[in-house]
Amino acid sequence: MKELRYITCSDIRENIPEDKIIDLLHQYPKAEIGIQAHCPCMNEGMPRNIWLNKILDESDSFCYPLNIAIHVNYDWCSAFCLGQIPEALRNILNRKHEVTGLPIVKRWQLNIGDGTIIPSAKAVSEIIKSYPYQEFIFPYNDNPYIQDFINRLDKTGAKFSLLFDASYGAGISPDYWKAPIYENHYQGYAGGLSPENVTENLKKINNVTGARKDIWIDAEGKLMKPGTRIFDLDRAKAYIMNALKWHQNQK
Repeated sequence: MKELRYITCSDIRENIPEDKIIDLLHQYPKAEIGIQAHCPCMNEGMPRNIWLNKILDESDSFCYPLNIAIHVNYDWCSAFCLGQIPEALRNILNRKHEVTGLPIVKRWQLNIGDGTIIPSAKAVSEIIKSYPYQEFIFPYNDNPYIQDFINRLDKTGAKFSLLFDASYGAGISPDYWKAPIYENHYQGYAGGLSPENVTENLKKINNVTGARKDIWIDAEGKLMKPGTRIFDLDRAKAYIMNALKWHQNQK
């Protein structure tokens, strides 16, 4: 790959102070945080919603939006896939960076799961086209249901991105990394990435992506304190630094 767009740290939660997150994103411009959003944890007035809005307020003080992604799950994802955007999400979708006028949250990942949600390609396409300055991401794996939906969505002409994760979000490293499926859609890679193995896996990903400039990586479970679901900033920094070191050595 010629470029590594983002180094995503997923499922960072409200137990991490806002200033620590801002420092992380400011120190590493390629770093991105992925925040899980669903009812009720992200409803107005809930701790995660309050915490996120404090981060967004801080982001407004910078001359450019920081790399923040919302990962939409469960009922909210189902609603989105039928063309309905929950109000709490719509408020964030419509929020603009005070300096640049760009969306303050640029990337939105719709975790459509293993087939229990049946998305409407037409309804999803209409939402995507209504927000041309945001990037919408969908998982991609060997599930025929997901492949069928992505094929139908592609035929609508909508711009979207794909995240290859053979483990369906289970955090398991794949036996192989799949080459990018579409030339006209950005692609990311997830599944078992950690500070310890990110360099090895970037080599393997590089072997299948060639000269693409649109690749990113996403780690979650192995950024937690061992044996817990508590996000570990030190592990996240090690993952980011190891990925950056590998990428710099390719130039």
